[in-house]
Amino acid sequence: MEELELEAMNTVFYAGVSNCVIANWQDHIRNWFAYVEREWSRFREDNELARINALAIGSELQIHPLLLDLLQKADSLREKTKGYFNPYLKKYMENNGYNRSFPFQIACATVKTVLEAPHYEKTFLFDKEKSTICRIGYGEIDLGGIGKGYAVETAAQWLKNTGNAAFGIVDGGGDMTVWSDGSKLWRIGIAHPIETGKEIGQFSLYDGSVATSNRLYRCWKDGDVMKHHILDGHTGKPVHSNIIQATVITESLLDAEAAAKLSFMVSLSELDVSFSEINREIQFVLMTENGEVIKGWDVHE
Repeated sequence: MEELELEAMNTVFYAGVSNCVIANWQDHIRNWFAYVEREWSRFREDNELARINALAIGSELQIHPLLLDLLQKADSLREKTKGYFNPYLKKYMENNGYNRSFPFQIACATVKTVLEAPHYEKTFLFDKEKSTICRIGYGEIDLGGIGKGYAVETAAQWLKNTGNAAFGIVDGGGDMTVWSDGSKLWRIGIAHPIETGKEIGQFSLYDGSVATSNRLYRCWKDGDVMKHHILDGHTGKPVHSNIIQATVITESLLDAEAAAKLSFMVSLSELDVSFSEINREIQFVLMTENGEVIKGWDVHE
């Protein structure tokens, strides 16, 4: 295996391939993640995402084609999840104390803004041919996990299709895409959300993507209240759920990211129907507050 490890977006990324026809593939992958960290972060005021968020109603901006592709897909997932997954929650994240890059344990003391519930109406129009975005509604973008997921999946697709790698993996802090020509079967373990070194399940696949959301990891104290980063797209507030971790396996990492978030927002009885709106081929492993492990499809102990 040819390998690369790097740190970006406060995450350790790993890429490993059987082979690659591009000799300096590691440089291409480093440059890609550096671009994503620089231009897609909501914590900067001088990047492409900030320029989009600053657009006035009716204003248009030409943006990078890959960012346009991501924003279109994120908006489509917002519609498929009936707004539970919502990429337009930047102000709500900030209002809940998540206004600087993780890690931190205590939110900065700031004056809270009274925000209306997030709007369901469309926020932007996208023109793929011109690679432009036009603001038609309110809401500021926070790409968060889906931005990282898109970066991982795009790197994997480039290594597979342009690098002609027979098999490989790109992993960003546990959110990963793997592929194989059939010569490599990937065996993936799902980490226990509390007990270090323990797994709550395993699965095998040749091709696919895995996303995990955990409401214990990115949490902080905001005044006297403990908060976490998984916001309900309908309210803009941290979700209240007995699920503490959700892992989703499917062919698209963006679908997996959205479905993992959705796992905290709908009841278990509604989960299959809600997942089917995103992707009909989903496997999942959930853990509840009392330690119960709930599995869907071919996931083993």
